[in-house]
Amino acid sequence: MDFRRLLVEGVLIVASILLAFGIEAWWAGSREQAAEVEALEHLRAEFTATAERLAQTGEVHESIRRSARRLLGMTGPTPPLRLDTLAVDSLVMDLLRSPTVEPETVTLDALIGAGRLDLLSSQDVRRELAAWSSAMADLAQEEQLAVEQMDQRFLPLIWDYVPVVTLGVTALGDEYGDDIELSRFPRRYGELFQQRRFENAVEERMNSSRRSLTDLRRVEDIVERILQLVDSELSS
Repeated sequence: MDFRRLLVEGVLIVASILLAFGIEAWWAGSREQAAEVEALEHLRAEFTATAERLAQTGEVHESIRRSARRLLGMTGPTPPLRLDTLAVDSLVMDLLRSPTVEPETVTLDALIGAGRLDLLSSQDVRRELAAWSSAMADLAQEEQLAVEQMDQRFLPLIWDYVPVVTLGVTALGDEYGDDIELSRFPRRYGELFQQRRFENAVEERMNSSRRSLTDLRRVEDIVERILQLVDSELSS
């Protein structure tokens, strides 16, 4: 019996098995890496879109704060003798807006749903994604409170004093409907501005937008860090 030959054959068999396992592991690793790159590219696109939506929503909140501030300068027991009705229409209409952020989360939701966040090898990326989810939940809660405040406390106060259809036509123009005419009921801003409850509601709308902006800026900071980390991962 040629033990030397058997030893060589045995070594070759073991080597071929190890090579096969190595190729399989390399192939699996390559597929995982390709899947990670694809996920990172989708995350970058979605968070870029989310950043744009955050910026647009932030502008609306800023506009609401400015309009509320101007309205507060008109309220009180002796409102201004002369009011620019069209300008006031625009200010009141601004406070009837309730902006909310609708983020792009298809890829993140898919990774979480499949239990595959570990596909993202960067602990920093995973940590910032977790921080983003928490901050976004805070923002969504504050925005929902603002919607309820506007619907339940601000809008009912103006109902008896201002025809809503007139607000829509004067503030939005053709966007509201090019075939809709002004109401024949007058706007009674002078009376409305003497109502303490209205002044309080305007103050509440201003503070609500301020709180939403605080949460929104926090989300924006996290999104910026996520995009920086994702770019770094894709370029490495």
